[in-house]
Amino acid sequence: MHEPNSMLSQMEKLIRKNVVMHFANKPNSEKTLANVEAFAVKQLDFFIAEVMKNNPGLQRGWKNGHPFTAKAAINKETMDFEILIVEREPGKW
Repeated sequence: MHEPNSMLSQMEKLIRKNVVMHFANKPNSEKTLANVEAFAVKQLDFFIAEVMKNNPGLQRGWKNGHPFTAKAAINKETMDFEILIVEREPGKW
């Protein structure tokens, strides 16, 4: 779990909000784990690209890609979404 006010925690909240808005009016058949995760990963990549634009250190360190991915969970009864940002390979940057 990330610190409540960390950048990753804030990204998780924003991505979750965007996921909810994106999938709100879609039929349940489109609200699959694969679809939600794919959308969340696109959102994460977009946000990290924006952060990297203003940080030359991250640009150099992550020139081959950032070390994070987004994982999703869906409560099938309530159709609530959860998003968690995790390292692709923990401990390997």
